[in-house]
Amino acid sequence: MFEVEGTVYTLKYNTKKVKTIELVAKTSIVGEVTKNNGIMPYATLETLFSMALVEESTNEVVKQKVAAEMFEKVVEENGLITVNMAIVEKLQDDMGFMFR
Repeated sequence: MFEVEGTVYTLKYNTKKVKTIELVAKTSIVGEVTKNNGIMPYATLETLFSMALVEESTNEVVKQKVAAEMFEKVVEENGLITVNMAIVEKLQDDMGFMFR
């Protein structure tokens, strides 16, 4: 999904993780996705990214602080809208029932 310094990372969401993200972000993820044509606030995107990032080959969770720093690099390299859409697509893949 995203490559940083030669390592490929992906996002993994489940119900428990989404509940935690909503508590931290103090907002409904589905509510944020449905507002503004799916374009979410920067801070919400950073939380969604940093709390769900895993190394693709090992499935090892990336520490939140490291993932937050990586978020900035990924946004700079790929663009905010591209990262936003990738997060939304991954949420829909992993948590499709939330969008029905």
